[in-house]
Amino acid sequence: MRLFSVIFAYAVLLMNISGWENDFEIAQKKAEAEHKFILLNFSGSDWCGPCIRLKKDVFESESFATFSSENLVLVNADFPRLKKNQLSKEQQKKNDKLADKYNSQGIFPFTLLLNAKGKIIKSWEGNPGLLTEQFISQIKSIIDTETETCSTIKIAYRKVMKLMGNRFEITVVSEDEANAYEKIDKAIAEISRIEKLLTTFSDDSQTNLINRNAGIKPVKVDKEMFDIINRSIRISEITQGAFDISYGSIDKRLWNFDKNMTELPDPVIAKKSVHLINYKNILLNEKKCSVYLKEKGMRIGFGGIGKGYAAERAKIILQKIGVESGIVNASGDLCAWGLQPDGEEWTIGIADPNAARTSFSYLSVSNAAIATSGNYEKFITIDGKRYSHTIDPKTGLPVTGIKSVTIISPNAEIADAMATPVMIMGIKVGLDLVNQLKGIECIIVDDNDKIYTSKNINLH
Repeated sequence: MRLFSVIFAYAVLLMNISGWENDFEIAQKKAEAEHKFILLNFSGSDWCGPCIRLKKDVFESESFATFSSENLVLVNADFPRLKKNQLSKEQQKKNDKLADKYNSQGIFPFTLLLNAKGKIIKSWEGNPGLLTEQFISQIKSIIDTETETCSTIKIAYRKVMKLMGNRFEITVVSEDEANAYEKIDKAIAEISRIEKLLTTFSDDSQTNLINRNAGIKPVKVDKEMFDIINRSIRISEITQGAFDISYGSIDKRLWNFDKNMTELPDPVIAKKSVHLINYKNILLNEKKCSVYLKEKGMRIGFGGIGKGYAAERAKIILQKIGVESGIVNASGDLCAWGLQPDGEEWTIGIADPNAARTSFSYLSVSNAAIATSGNYEKFITIDGKRYSHTIDPKTGLPVTGIKSVTIISPNAEIADAMATPVMIMGIKVGLDLVNQLKGIECIIVDDNDKIYTSKNINLH
């Protein structure tokens, strides 16, 4: 009789304690928003003596209320038996669902410490028999350890998109998945913006506006476009015309690089096909921020530098919004910065020109860009000899003798722009040039699979 009186005296529904939630989904959202842990308690408020004592001795104490308000979101799943204390059908359904997931054995009381995602961190079966301060201290210690551990867990999040006609893969290292993908989306927006600026597939792009007015009049452009063209001309000067954005002027009717092409064009005809390619006929007016193609029929295009520029810009955007480590990979032309989640440098494979989906060597890099140009991407074979899709702008004929060129540089735009001209210039001249350029390195694979490297390259 006395036991019944004690139970009755303390039989106030636990779910009615101030500060306790009875909807787990709401509790999770609150825990995520406030960066707190969840304390979930299963109780029998009108029949379970240990449940009632735990409530009175711990959960109703002032010290627990103070601690929990700062650190926990409290959830109670109550299972009363007296008819007068019956829960609504909706609430009973919610509690049953919680019990199926977290308390399938029907233990009362049963208390669990969960993170905001609902992962179990710690559980207590029955009344733990601890003084309030001991219970608080135990929870605090677990939270501190878990928070410290979680704060150091970094994951590489990736997203793949088709942009600029190429496969872009953007990777950022972050502790927060949602935040990581939000930042990746900003990088994608930047690449899409650049695509609209540089494309030749849109009539209203600045590139096409310049091309339509070749030999007619100068075209005023955005400073960004002006600067890209200006840098391109400087690269043309350094490479003695092996890099030239006016390559768009080539007569492409000579080159389809398919099985129907069984012989090379006549050298005289080939040279005529490239007669409009000449970076010296791209005239810039800095004061007016205008571009003029001197010869009618000239065309510029950014296929040799655009991907690298987009990758570099995406990296800059990501760094500005706090991404300390990541990779922007534009179909093999990539830039990497910071470190992997395990603290190691990024390991980048150098494509095997005989099996493009595999690597013949690897580089460990951080804060570097890599770009590769190879004849394995598109080629023809005539009389047993492979001819690259890369055309020498001086002769109008395909490049031979080199299977692939890989450039390593601090800047993705430079890496992209230098890969093709080194292939055109040839092994000796190309390596001589690279060795004179500060911060740029090179790997060349010739037609006989012999590897040549510039200074200070460490392959593994």
